[in-house]
Amino acid sequence: MLRVIVPKGYGNAAAFIEKNTDWIYNKHLHLQRVIALSGEKRLEKKRADPLFYSFVESIVQRLQRELEVEVRDLTFRKMKRKWASCSSDKKLVFNRHMMYLPDNLIEFIVYHELLHLIEFKHNKRFWNLVEARYPLRQKYELELAAYWHLIKKTFY
Repeated sequence: MLRVIVPKGYGNAAAFIEKNTDWIYNKHLHLQRVIALSGEKRLEKKRADPLFYSFVESIVQRLQRELEVEVRDLTFRKMKRKWASCSSDKKLVFNRHMMYLPDNLIEFIVYHELLHLIEFKHNKRFWNLVEARYPLRQKYELELAAYWHLIKKTFY
């Protein structure tokens, strides 16, 4: 069963669904792939908190030198909706649940956030920069979605 939630204030639900049928169908297929892939994944805490923080900090230091950017502040906290965030005042926040991810996905997230110091928006230039380093970006994003599904199922 598929449940579609129409945006608040949108008068005609049937018209919305008809207009967005392809998008709804593609999102549904994507979610099916995420759920199937999450069944193949396991959450493993590879490091104690202090070691995880040091690991992420070392990636941040290495990549900010490589990208020639500067981070003002770096913090960790549990977040229910995203892996990380980057503010316009150069502050990075990383989700503590990242400690359950494989190292390559942790580095992918750090790189993604540091790129926001070069290009703040998720526009064509931003995605070109991501894909220059990570040609398999969509595979990584699918894996992250699968892990996110597991995190939500396990902790929330």
